Amino acid sequence: MLRDTVIRTFIEELELYQQTLDKNNIKTSIIKDWNKSTYTMKFCNNSEILFRSCEEPSKFKSLNLDGFALDEPVDIPEEIFNMLQGRLRGNHTDHHIGLLTGNPAGYTSWVYQYFFERHLSDYIAIQTTTYDNTFLPDGYIKSMEQSFDQDYANRYLLGQWGDFEGLIYKDFNRIKHTGDHSHTHYKYYIAGYDDGYRNPACLLIGGIDSDNKLHVISEFYQSDYTADEIAQHIKPLYNHYEVRKIHCDPSGLNAIETFKRNGLRAVDADNTKIGANSGISKLKSLFRQNMIFIDNGCKNLIKQLESYRYEKDKTTGNYNEEPVKKDDHAVDALRYMVSEYEPFRRFNMPISKDW
Repeated sequence: MLRDTVIRTFIEELELYQQTLDKNNIKTSIIKDWNKSTYTMKFCNNSEILFRSCEEPSKFKSLNLDGFALDEPVDIPEEIFNMLQGRLRGNHTDHHIGLLTGNPAGYTSWVYQYFFERHLSDYIAIQTTTYDNTFLPDGYIKSMEQSFDQDYANRYLLGQWGDFEGLIYKDFNRIKHTGDHSHTHYKYYIAGYDDGYRNPACLLIGGIDSDNKLHVISEFYQSDYTADEIAQHIKPLYNHYEVRKIHCDPSGLNAIETFKRNGLRAVDADNTKIGANSGISKLKSLFRQNMIFIDNGCKNLIKQLESYRYEKDKTTGNYNEEPVKKDDHAVDALRYMVSEYEPFRRFNMPISKDW
């Protein structure tokens, strides 16, 4: 990919300006040397560009750089970016710079979080669309519009962030399903919990309103906490809302027993209702019928609902029925929470034959 895309395009562009004038008005070539074995290009002023792939951060440890550029950073680990920032210690320029260019991805991408959420003064993010590209051949955009579905068009033509391709919860709409829901009093409260230690553990608390709609109002999301530490952190919320039950990941037996010892009513979520396919189908239906709403403070849940997607088969390129096991702790907690949530079930009073 490095050879066939980045290097090929770079050399093609340089060929347009290959002959230039030096300080004595003598024609000279911009490229002084191109080493195909080491992927190193030296210019007429003795500056160099090193072309490298980005699988392992360790390969950049000993470099002293004046700048770097990443192509399609959404496909590159954040560790690579952090390592390269630490290599900006060359002494050939007063202004070190890192440049990242590529297509957008999901809200959980480190690129989106780094440059569009943090708003750090040292960085600037420039968003653009395919329609702004004046160098495209005639008919290119029209052919893309005809070939792309709306999800592809949103990402590759309009430059919008969000995991559209293979998205699981397409019926979740941030505008429609999020808002200020934590300051309302509800009939009763339930919770869902996904266990984790190195990966984050997540507890969600939801309130049921008079129309039996579920409002997720609180989110605990933390890694590197033991079950006892988690219990102590969530107990004040549990007591404040008088939570009826915490529906837990059935595989988190240690957490369930620890919660019980700390006076929290924790139960196994019903396996027949929370399986990946059945639980996801239930959540899809609830969002489609506008029965679940999320408080704006539940940031991890909102991000994951907008990025949770099916896994793509590497052989066929088609999506299968298995979700990608990444950034799923909050959506799993929501799936456990709704295991006994039946908003449309009607209670029928038994009638005696003698009445």
